[in-house]
Amino acid sequence: METVGSHIERQRAALVGLLANLVRTPSPNPPGDTRAVADLITARLRESAVDFQVLADEPRKPNIIARIGHGRPELLFTSHMDTAPAGNRRAWRHDPFAAEIVGARMYGRGAADAKASLVAMLAAIGALVEVLPLHGTLVFTAVSDEEVGGINGTEYLVDRGLVHPDHVVVGEITHNRLAVAEKGIVWMRIITHGRAAHSSTPWEGANAISSMLRVLQAVEDRIGARLRLLSHPLVPPPSINIGTIRGGVATNIVPDWCEATIDRRTLPNENVQEAVAEIDRVVADLRAQDPQLQADVEVIQCGPPIETPLDAPLVRAAQDVARALELQPEPVGYQQASDGRFFAERGVPTILFGPGDPEVAHAADESVDLDQLITAAKFYAMLGQKTLSQE
Repeated sequence: METVGSHIERQRAALVGLLANLVRTPSPNPPGDTRAVADLITARLRESAVDFQVLADEPRKPNIIARIGHGRPELLFTSHMDTAPAGNRRAWRHDPFAAEIVGARMYGRGAADAKASLVAMLAAIGALVEVLPLHGTLVFTAVSDEEVGGINGTEYLVDRGLVHPDHVVVGEITHNRLAVAEKGIVWMRIITHGRAAHSSTPWEGANAISSMLRVLQAVEDRIGARLRLLSHPLVPPPSINIGTIRGGVATNIVPDWCEATIDRRTLPNENVQEAVAEIDRVVADLRAQDPQLQADVEVIQCGPPIETPLDAPLVRAAQDVARALELQPEPVGYQQASDGRFFAERGVPTILFGPGDPEVAHAADESVDLDQLITAAKFYAMLGQKTLSQE
C-alpha cells in the first residue's frame, strides 16, 4: 500500500511545476489581486477531486476553503496567495516572475513566502484523499490579503464563522522548523497639527514636522530603551520601528500637518493593549509639558502574539512527524507575523511550519529549496494523518 510520503515523492515534478506556475502569476499586495493564483489552486483541487468554495468580501481578493473528511476534530491548513511587491527589479539577479531554477532552488517573488507552503499543503491534501476515511475533517484555506493585515482574508473568514478549527497549521517560511510562538503586532498612526506660514517668517506659524520629530524621538528614547531589556526564549527581541513619515506641501511653507506610522512588535509575554497605552502615554506626557503641541494617536492594526504550549497535542504530534522525517523537532519562534494570530487569540492551538528561509522574506532574489518543498508536503500529510487518526 502506498504511503502518503511515497505518493508525494511520486508527484515531485508536478509539484515543482505548480509552484513555477504560481510564481509566474504575480499577486503583489498592494494591490492584492489574487484571482489568477486562486484559479490555479482551484484547478489543482478539482484534479484531486476535493470539494471547495471560493468566498470573497472584495472580488479581487478571493479566499478558497476546501474540506476532506467529516466531523470533529477539525485540523486547518492555511497559507496565503498574496505576496510582497517585487520592488526594484534592478536589485534582482533573477527575474522575480520567471520561476528560474538554479540547482535545487527556485527563484521568484512568493516562491518561499508563501506559495511553496500552498503547494505543499495541496500535495498533502491530494495524498490524504487516497487514505480516506479520516477521523475528523481536514480544512484547507488559501487566503488573500495576509501581507496587509488579513482583513479581506483570514479575518474575513474567522469573523463570519466560516472556519472554526480545533487545531491550526499555518504555512509560513520557517525553514521547515516547527514554530510555536510569534510576536504580536501593533501599527499606530501619529498625526501632528501646526499652523501654516511663509517660510521666511516661520515664527508666524507652528511647524507640524518639528512637533513630530519631538514626538518620535520621545517614543524611541522612552520605549526603545525599555524594550532593549526584554527577551523571550523563542522569538526575536521586541521592537519599535518608525515606518513612514510625510508632511508639508512645499519647502517655502511652514507645514501645518505631519503623519508618521509606527510598527511595534510585542513578545508573547507582553500585553498588546499595554503596548498601545504606552505610546499613548508618551504623547500625553509631551502634551502636558507643552500645551501648544497638537498630536493625535490612532491604532491602525493590532494583533496578539502566539505562544502554543509545548505539551499541546498538536505540538507533540508535529514533533513526532519531524523526528520521523529526520527534521529538528525542537520548537522555535517565527520571526515575522502571520494569520495564525486570528486563531491563537481565540484559544485555538496554532503552529507554523513551511519551506523557505525567513531571511529571504520580502527580499530581492527570494528563493526556496525544492527539496524543502517536498519535505514540507510530507510533513503536512503525515501530520494530518496522525492528528486525524489519534483523536
